[in-house]
Amino acid sequence: MMMRALRRHLRLPILWKAPGIIADASAENGLFMLANNANKYCGHLENITTAGTDTTLTAVQVRRAILRLTSGASGGYTITLPSTKAIIAELGPTIELNNTYGQWFSILNDGVGQTGTLTAGDASTTITGTATILTNTRRDFFIMVTAPTTITIFNCGSAAI
Repeated sequence: MMMRALRRHLRLPILWKAPGIIADASAENGLFMLANNANKYCGHLENITTAGTDTTLTAVQVRRAILRLTSGASGGYTITLPSTKAIIAELGPTIELNNTYGQWFSILNDGVGQTGTLTAGDASTTITGTATILTNTRRDFFIMVTAPTTITIFNCGSAAI
């Protein structure tokens, strides 16, 4: 009789009852996804040679901390962002999509000799504040994921370089 009581007591559901888990965007393997994204959030300098009157950025470049644009533009030029969907996908699966995730990035217009203007890649990206970057100037931006399909990029100031 005592062995039966002991076996009943040692059954797994009695020793450890699995807690109720509510899944979110990062629930399944969330820690592994975060570890996988960790290097994406580190600072990185990306050198980009401008050409003509438009420089189109990739989603990977937007994720970088510092974009250094160098010689090549033939006049005032645009710096065109990729699609909003591509930017959000590049930020990784562990970010929050509810207006609580954001990150800094800077654009250095280093010796190009022309003014660059940051422009949205599609209608789901909003750029707030000054988007022009004078030659030999660094402009700081803060990109915020405002919803699962929209981002806002805020101008946070500039400095001469």
